[in-house]
Amino acid sequence: MPGAWQVRRVWARWLAVGLASLGWMGLPGWQGVAAGLERPAPADVAATPYDEVVRKVEGMVADDAVRSLAQKYGLDVINLTWEDTGRYAGSAVGPNISDMTIQVHHGTKDWPQMTCMPVIRYPNFSDLTADLPIGKFLVRTGNEKGQALKTTPLGAVLEDPRAFMSDPRSWAGTGTTLLAEKDTHFLVSAQACFLPIPKEGEATFNPVLFNYQSRPGDPAVLAILVTREGTSMTVIDNQRDAVPGGWGFGQRLFFNSNGQKASLTGKRLSDFHDPSPARPSGSSFGDEAKAGQARGLNMVLLVQVPLKQKTPPVLYETEGKMMTFEDVAPAVAPSNVEAAVIGHGALEGPFVEFDKLDIERDPRFPVRVTVQFYKATDNGVVSEEDMRAIKEQLDLVYKDATYIGSLVVPASNDPDRPTDWKPTRPRL
Repeated sequence: MPGAWQVRRVWARWLAVGLASLGWMGLPGWQGVAAGLERPAPADVAATPYDEVVRKVEGMVADDAVRSLAQKYGLDVINLTWEDTGRYAGSAVGPNISDMTIQVHHGTKDWPQMTCMPVIRYPNFSDLTADLPIGKFLVRTGNEKGQALKTTPLGAVLEDPRAFMSDPRSWAGTGTTLLAEKDTHFLVSAQACFLPIPKEGEATFNPVLFNYQSRPGDPAVLAILVTREGTSMTVIDNQRDAVPGGWGFGQRLFFNSNGQKASLTGKRLSDFHDPSPARPSGSSFGDEAKAGQARGLNMVLLVQVPLKQKTPPVLYETEGKMMTFEDVAPAVAPSNVEAAVIGHGALEGPFVEFDKLDIERDPRFPVRVTVQFYKATDNGVVSEEDMRAIKEQLDLVYKDATYIGSLVVPASNDPDRPTDWKPTRPRL
């Protein structure tokens, strides 16, 4: 069972489970109890037109029409997802658990804001996952050194991380690999992420990861962010690159541009003009054209590599902040959802990779890959056709899996899975 050191904000997970059972998860705010929180602007700071777009898209998590459509297809609409590499069966907690949010930039220069965006996926608690062979995943590398991009197996990046780092000296010690003997398969889940993007507009955002076990100097996971523009690795300590404003939790993830960090950007596919089309990431799932994946332009992989910790984790006090409940007017405008092309923005300072730590792979837990498909909308309206397409797109990720199911609430006849960190039945 989990010790006291694991309880920081875990109450929020149990609360979410209880509210879901009561049908109360439609209330805005419960989805983001443990997420980054938006600071209320002073009265003399006027909202911008883009702030209104952000508000409409943010409100999808409380929109009865959107939620009902998602439930029709067995999906959920949330703004905080559970992306765990090690969770106890039948539980919301475990020895290596992470929360993920997508936080978009808005506001003014003097009063910048970050707000959690909606994600459509299978429900958090049961956490439907797939075991896919590691050879299925190809990524683009070279961005970390400012070189031409090339296609590289994700397994090769884990096997020799130093070869794909801006500064190999960032990894202290003599370690050479983060690939474990058990890594024949990765633990995979899929989700659709919505960004507030007006016509001919652009969103700037960061995936934000909070790992309950990580702390400064002793990370429990290495995060690898993969886009069509390259691969970026950083350790998660929950402190560096925190959400600005002091009201947020988690660590922002950035693109590594030759050793400099940059937030991600999203544009509408209909507004995107690539003067030199590059071969997309080799990670593809089924018929991309059928699923509207835009040749990988809107796909992002968030990879978590479990790490051994040096000392027993210390006791954390529970700290959670709750977003205020607000009524969200039902959306009546037509849907304008389309694929969002993901790029990167202005450089913001040095990119930290392994932070000069002597990290080591924890082979008990699987590598988790969260496949994200980004969508653009400026009004938060989702049609039945949109939801059906999202369902088909997510299911294509699971289509070629060796195993599909839940490690948290496994069925009695489920086979043993290569990604199961703690088998629930004796192996015969």
